[in-house]
Amino acid sequence: MAAAPPIEPAVTTTFPGFKFSPTDIELISYYLKRKMDGLERSVEIIPEVEIYNFEPWDLPDKSIVKSDSEWFFFCARGKKYPHGSQNRRATKIGYWKATGKERNVKSGSEVIGTKRTLVFHIGRAPKGGRTEWLMHEYCMIGVSLDALVICRLRRNTEFQGSTIQKPPQPSLPLDKHVNLRNEAISESIYGWETMVDFYLSSESGQELLSEIAESSQSSQNPQEFFHV
Repeated sequence: MAAAPPIEPAVTTTFPGFKFSPTDIELISYYLKRKMDGLERSVEIIPEVEIYNFEPWDLPDKSIVKSDSEWFFFCARGKKYPHGSQNRRATKIGYWKATGKERNVKSGSEVIGTKRTLVFHIGRAPKGGRTEWLMHEYCMIGVSLDALVICRLRRNTEFQGSTIQKPPQPSLPLDKHVNLRNEAISESIYGWETMVDFYLSSESGQELLSEIAESSQSSQNPQEFFHV
């Protein structure tokens, strides 16, 4: 009778105390290569996510491996323009800015890929504000500019600059301010007119209206007050 094959754990991170922290070489030579070869099941611990459709602080929840320091994703590097050479790295409220030079990742003496560091900025280039979110982007050698990459997302908890995690509220245009002011004035006038109507409908208000009417009639017939 043949022995039963050993049972392999579905996700090795279920072991207590285990931390998923692959090296640069492992990310490229094992995970990225297997993903591009179509061996999805063997690397499903890293999800494929459209990184630039989200802000960095929204990405940790989309990671399969739960961590407080780093998260991994497969992502296709889209082009900024259909026929251009620049990659799309902008989100709704910010952008990822490449810093430093693209570095080679070697396995022994062989260059197997590249590594680039990016920092997230709030706003639009070139006036964006640097944040504590950074990312390492790993790419295989000899692939197209819009090929699949692995992104290692990290958060610098010691960063002393901007810590914005929500989009800044846009200021109202001038015409919006004017409209709001006009609405407030209209509401005030309406409230005053309502108060006057309420007073005039009362008994004392009716007496006041009678006096005003009599005075007005007298002013239109001055002969009643003068005898010739």
